[in-house]
Amino acid sequence: MNRIEKAIDSLLIETKGEIFSRIEKVSFEVTVLETQAKCYCYSVKRDNNGNLRVEDLIDFIDEKIVDYAIPKKKIDEAKKYLADTGSTSKILKLKKQAVELFTSLKKTGEGGELLLYILAIEILKIPQLISKMSLKTSGELHYQGSDGIHVKYDDLTKSLNLYWGESKMYKNISKAFLECFKSLNSYLLDPYSYKSTQERDLVLITDNISQNINNEDFENLIVAYFDKDNDLSNKLTYKGICFIGYDSDKYEDDAKTMDEVKKELLIELEKHYKSISTQIKKYSGLDKKEIHVFLMPFPSVEDFRKYYLNTLKA
Repeated sequence: MNRIEKAIDSLLIETKGEIFSRIEKVSFEVTVLETQAKCYCYSVKRDNNGNLRVEDLIDFIDEKIVDYAIPKKKIDEAKKYLADTGSTSKILKLKKQAVELFTSLKKTGEGGELLLYILAIEILKIPQLISKMSLKTSGELHYQGSDGIHVKYDDLTKSLNLYWGESKMYKNISKAFLECFKSLNSYLLDPYSYKSTQERDLVLITDNISQNINNEDFENLIVAYFDKDNDLSNKLTYKGICFIGYDSDKYEDDAKTMDEVKKELLIELEKHYKSISTQIKKYSGLDKKEIHVFLMPFPSVEDFRKYYLNTLKA
């Protein structure tokens, strides 16, 4: 393993698959026709008492807000303080800081952004390069930019793959597809320039990378790929990760087993794959880009959002 791979691996927060007690695989890595997109679908699980684990899923993602919102360098410092002193005070302080970064706006999509982050790490094993939440100036504002920035090194091509994240949660899945790929198009296809969609995020990466990577040598290795004056900038490859949450009536009948729910979702997915292909092909060149699309049906996206906001305020 080379030095830059070690640098990137050091960013990955390991898990033990806890999310899979809350969600269930419906389909995995399905190639979308006439594109380079791959689709993954997960449903919410139902326990033996017949209850969907939606609220528990939200409680779970709430437990991840420090990992998501706080730069890894600060997390590592808090963990060292715990190891040195036995005190959790620094970790609890980070939780308070993280909560203050999240918005109370009723139409917030930050719950979906957290799920995007969790699935990118859990399924794709692609770490977050920089915590965008830590760059916000107020919890009452949304960060203007990509919904997530993840990174992976490709040793075969000697390229740094930068994954731009887009999260959309809508009652109507067609609307979610429309808005998702409209946004992702600019991030993946805009050419280098000071007016490009990616420019602000790329500047923030170079200006704030030291907050995430606690090693100056590794920082310099990665930042070189974002320096337009360095030839390594020609080895920066843009890819995409999407999270789509949407309303589904497949959960309504409590008498259905989860296997029955999944079978119905699988039938419906064929239509969704075609919609994804159609939306991607609206934009010239987007069909040539590697995009990972996570689909997750909910009984109600609006109820998800309400419970998420109430959980954050608790």
